[in-house]
Amino acid sequence: MTYFNCHSSFQYFQFSKDLKKFFLLVCSAMAVICTSAQEKLADADNDATIRFKNEMVGGVNLHSGGWGLTFRRGWHMTGYKKHLMVFDLVNMRHPKQFKQANPFYDGSKPFFFGKLNYVFILRGGYGRQGIIYSKAERSGVEVRYHYGIGPSLGIAKPVYLDVIVDEAFNNDTLEFIQTRQYDPLDPDQASPESIYAPGPFLKGLGVSKFYPGAWGRLSLSFEYAAWQRKIAAIETGLIVDYFPKTIPIMAFNKNQPAYINFYISFIWGSKY
Repeated sequence: MTYFNCHSSFQYFQFSKDLKKFFLLVCSAMAVICTSAQEKLADADNDATIRFKNEMVGGVNLHSGGWGLTFRRGWHMTGYKKHLMVFDLVNMRHPKQFKQANPFYDGSKPFFFGKLNYVFILRGGYGRQGIIYSKAERSGVEVRYHYGIGPSLGIAKPVYLDVIVDEAFNNDTLEFIQTRQYDPLDPDQASPESIYAPGPFLKGLGVSKFYPGAWGRLSLSFEYAAWQRKIAAIETGLIVDYFPKTIPIMAFNKNQPAYINFYISFIWGSKY
């Protein structure tokens, strides 16, 4: 707030004694009005904060093992703490997987050689959210912390590949392309040179296998929406998924029962 020195100004303009008293009275009255207005604005802000007892948000996240979608439903415990119901759907990559193409066929499309399953994780659970710094304290950015736990379900969908198969026909050897589930013991899939392209992604969805597990999360978020009813935030943190039965993602590589990933999420939603 800019401070106005009434006495030095009066001396500079050489106002009369009565006029000085008048301006002093006006300054005092304005100070009282300003203080009262600030208190009312603060009360209005507090009322607005309390009025929005619920929030619903969704967004996308990028993590060190892939990407996914998130959805949350929150409701207030107190003015600064919330209960959360959390739902995530993410994919999970193996750190050793990489795409390659068959160097002997110009039309070959990149594929993951040695990948047994595409893995998705469906999470559901409970969490809590608290405010570290409110928007008023941090110039319009609210800093929050989150933690949560819950059950998860790993979904392993088999990988299918378009395999180059040699077949004899009338004393000639012809090449055919067959779509097969990847099998490291199949001699026709023994090397990348025998693969032409990835198979249809949805093929094998009906024979997916399921792996029950659990997850835990710890994170910070920065909420910066300009409107009180809206939510726009960036969240970053650490999340751990654990499966008692290891999910087979890659052949010829060790598959771990736990996935530890750092992530960043972009979240949008509303309060009501």
